[in-house]
Amino acid sequence: MNTKHSLQKALSLVAFLMLLVATTAQAKRVVERPYFLGSNNHKLEIERVTLDKKATLIDVKIYQASGDVGIDSHASIMANGVKYDYIGSKQLPKGVFVKVPECGYVAATLRFKPMPETTTEFDFRETADNSGWNVYGVRLDGKRPQADIPQHLLQQAPDKNSKLPSTDLNLGKTVVAVRLLGYKPEYKTTLDIIVDNWFSPYRMPYEHDSISVDGTCQVSANAILPTVATIRVNRTEIPFLAVPNDTTTVTIDLPTLTLATTHLFATDSDVKKYVWFEGKHAAVDTELQSVKTKIDVFGVTSFDDICGMTPLQYRDYVQQSYERLLAAINSNAAIGTATRTLAQSILSMNYASALFGFKNNISMAPMIAGKRGVPRADMSIDTPSYFKPLEKLAVLHSKNQRYYYYLSDFTSALRRKYISADPLLDDIAVGKRLSRSFNRKRPLTEQQMAAAHDSIANDMVRELLFANNEDLKSQLASADNILAEVKKSANQNSAFSIIDIDPKMSAEQILPTITDKYKGKALLIDFWNTWCMPCRAAMATIRPLKEQLTDVVYVYIADASSPVDKWGKMIKTISGVHVRLTEEQADALAKLYKFSGIPTYFVVNKEGKITYQKTSFPGVEKLKEELASAMR
Repeated sequence: MNTKHSLQKALSLVAFLMLLVATTAQAKRVVERPYFLGSNNHKLEIERVTLDKKATLIDVKIYQASGDVGIDSHASIMANGVKYDYIGSKQLPKGVFVKVPECGYVAATLRFKPMPETTTEFDFRETADNSGWNVYGVRLDGKRPQADIPQHLLQQAPDKNSKLPSTDLNLGKTVVAVRLLGYKPEYKTTLDIIVDNWFSPYRMPYEHDSISVDGTCQVSANAILPTVATIRVNRTEIPFLAVPNDTTTVTIDLPTLTLATTHLFATDSDVKKYVWFEGKHAAVDTELQSVKTKIDVFGVTSFDDICGMTPLQYRDYVQQSYERLLAAINSNAAIGTATRTLAQSILSMNYASALFGFKNNISMAPMIAGKRGVPRADMSIDTPSYFKPLEKLAVLHSKNQRYYYYLSDFTSALRRKYISADPLLDDIAVGKRLSRSFNRKRPLTEQQMAAAHDSIANDMVRELLFANNEDLKSQLASADNILAEVKKSANQNSAFSIIDIDPKMSAEQILPTITDKYKGKALLIDFWNTWCMPCRAAMATIRPLKEQLTDVVYVYIADASSPVDKWGKMIKTISGVHVRLTEEQADALAKLYKFSGIPTYFVVNKEGKITYQKTSFPGVEKLKEELASAMR
């Protein structure tokens, strides 16, 4: 009896343990390659999500060519309005930056407080604002998000008999209307429309109106010739023909485009089509997408490839790239004659431009590729023999050169030597010289207007210059109104303030003017701009430090390259003292204090002396150490 009873107990225990194991196994829910709706970056990708009773595990890969990466300690996941905090990671410990290995990515398992196993969707937020790596609408139901594409777009038929627009001059507005299907404002999608018209008063990328809540955006630009323009959605570029007195309507399936730009989903067959065009040249615009990676001799790895090359090696590299891409365009049976002609022309002009720019490209390659210790090559060449291949370049003797978006680059004497005589280039050269002040937000003076009348022979070229001048005046008037509203808001808000700096104040006076206001206090001065993502990421990282060192004055200095509307919105969320300079003042300050990039940080002690200076983020602990010293 005892033996039988013991056996029954043992069997019951085994059954219980098996049930426990089965129950535990079922408690883990694993989702491989989860789809997602939006992302503000191209680096962090979520490969797997495991929902467990003890923690939610997110397996990620962070892609970066070199340098260090880390996850902000304030990272979290949000599901159904509930926040689940970041616990940590063995591969990326809190507050630690890890060097990216040669494979080009860091793989890590991130642990968060456990979400319910029934969760169907969540957001990954490295930071509360949009300065970190955020991924939105991560799907745990296995369903790929799909936008509702209008039926008339799905029924579009290819037209290989389409024609290119004429290269005759035709002054007028080119209008671009974009609609992002599946757009949500909280996903922080960026949209830039780049239209190069030689004398543009706009900083590049083209300054456009904000995206409406329904995902639409319409812009217009002065134009005189049809040219290949670009729509940039986050980091995806979509080329199209921008034509004077014409409208191009572009519909983009944003969820599909977002998936197509990842390593995880890029090769999936159902993410290949994400853009549709409407307008006179819709057929060419559509076909252009299939050869868009073939129209530039510089590819993803080019700057790595040319590091340390001599000019002759570089020329051979560029020529081989050109010949390979040209063959690919010519063998593409899916495009018509018009698209093939356009692609050939743009590629050939890019090839010529790459040859002319050999010194700059070879010199900049190590910095762009992130390689150190690359010996500087001897840049001397025999000019006639070096550029001899250009004599065979047919586009340089054809009006098809006018489709090239950087045609104004060919106004230099060296480049003009290899291109057929075209009076248009003479007029462009004069207009370029007169419009240099546009980049500094300065309209033409009366003397410059008179010079344009006297020196630009072509009426349309002259009128293009004047039209852009009027646009700049309108921009400046609007910016003044926005700045006045921002200053008014600052006066009513204790979280942030603004110090007015006279646009004519010299660089030598600027920092003393700021620091004199805060004698007896330590300052952290942060040079930044709205378009600088490393600057914004560092601000998020510094936030806990600001909460600890409340006696420090935090000063943020930006310049006019930050659009005033974006700057005005952002500083409302950045507690501290804000300064806005002209670009000339910012350049002069950088020269005076010998720094060449942003973010740059100054620590100023209680006596108003700079005790520490560093370009690029030095880390929270280093800043804390320097500020503590400055406060003594």
